[in-house]
Amino acid sequence: MSEWEWVPAGTAVTQRKDIVQLANDVEYRTMGVRWYGKGAYDRGVGTTKTIKAKRLYRASAGDFVFNRIDTHKGAFDVVPDRLDGALATNEFPLYRTNPARLMARFLLLYFQQETVLRTIENSRSGSEGRARWKEADFEGWKIPLPPIGEQRRILAVVDAVDRKVSSAEVEARQLDRVLAKIQAEIPDAPERYVGDLLFSIDSGKSVRALGDTPVIGKPRILKLSAIRPSSFDASEGKYIEDITPFSGSHVVQEGDLLITRSNTPDRVGYVAMARDVPRDTYMPDLMWRLRPDPEKVRVDYLEHVFASSRLRARVTATASGTSQSMRKINKAGFSKVLVPVPSLEDQKEYADQCAAVAASVKAIRTEIDRLRAVRSGLVNALLSREVQVDGALAEFVKEKGA
Repeated sequence: MSEWEWVPAGTAVTQRKDIVQLANDVEYRTMGVRWYGKGAYDRGVGTTKTIKAKRLYRASAGDFVFNRIDTHKGAFDVVPDRLDGALATNEFPLYRTNPARLMARFLLLYFQQETVLRTIENSRSGSEGRARWKEADFEGWKIPLPPIGEQRRILAVVDAVDRKVSSAEVEARQLDRVLAKIQAEIPDAPERYVGDLLFSIDSGKSVRALGDTPVIGKPRILKLSAIRPSSFDASEGKYIEDITPFSGSHVVQEGDLLITRSNTPDRVGYVAMARDVPRDTYMPDLMWRLRPDPEKVRVDYLEHVFASSRLRARVTATASGTSQSMRKINKAGFSKVLVPVPSLEDQKEYADQCAAVAASVKAIRTEIDRLRAVRSGLVNALLSREVQVDGALAEFVKEKGA
């Protein structure tokens, strides 16, 4: 078994400071690092009129970079080729790894672990809301350092899982396009105001949650992310302890038709039917429950027709608000949205066609979630040496003959 070292990161990396002094009337391409492993991104072009800093730092493809403010949220990456030469503020320190000792992508793998991110969160310094994990913190942080050959083999295993995830994501996007096409084929029919098709629109309740994730068997309040067009995910919720502020009307039941009444401009007005709902699941104040009259319209028909581009445009057109980050729809405006209302038989045929494809979409996205969980567990097991890399290579990289 090869020997691993645990060393301060600073012994295997060198900070790069390619300083660029900003000049007036010159445009500079800038970059940042997003949360939750979404990585480095192009922040667009800026000038001295829009950039507060007097100097920036030039990134190079292959640099290891992190966001000093949001490190605990997984804001790490290796600068990709497409951002070579982009400029970053001092909030995004840039490092070059020693190629004889450490691969930048292996270092990134280590900092993608949830256990590491939680430890970082507990160690950050600074006032609440502006705490930073600074260069000295990073450079003093002890990291595992296997031999370079073993780092390569570990990355080969993870890359094999990533290829499976990428392939599944391509399939999911293709199915999304098929579903969108079917949803757009709404039967020709007279249109009616949606308010005339509903018994009522029920409001949710605002309460303080105790965490960012739900606890199995405990009450939860849904996040806005629980609702996507024709897709409901009860795991997108927050744990709550005190349910006394809620009434029965706030409880989410199986088959409820839910809509986000406030969200970003492209997501406000998402509609989905609640499925596989755990007990004690509650609506937040930024959601409504729609109660359709079953003699006029089917719940599953509304779920899919509101996901169509035609109805999405009508709903979002009613949204108001001065902020471009959050828009809101109100009951009066939403109730005046016109909806084609074919016969109940035609509604069923349309909904059944949509549901068949939606089920395939759900299945592939469930598989993507499974693969991501496998990846996370595999990374932890490989870096803790609970799983030996040669065995993992044999299992996950068969197609490469490794």
